[in-house]
Amino acid sequence: MQHIRKIETEQSKRDARWNVARTLTDCDVYQAIEAQRMGALGFVFLQRPEHAVRGPSWMRGATASVVEHYRYAREIMGITDEDQLYA
Repeated sequence: MQHIRKIETEQSKRDARWNVARTLTDCDVYQAIEAQRMGALGFVFLQRPEHAVRGPSWMRGATASVVEHYRYAREIMGITDEDQLYA
């Protein structure tokens, strides 16, 4: 039904990427994309107004989680800080 109506959800796109993975390299690409996506979602999550009242230790922990998602994605892709202009 979904294919008839040409409706793609984020979940169906992820499923499609995972289903075409055949090698370890494909799995690495999938994991890197997911880590970047989760990092981006985490960054948006931190910007929500209800988090302005949270303490500094909570913010440090939440920020560290987002940073680790991006670090993991860079590690999978073999990108170092020297490779990135903003680093």
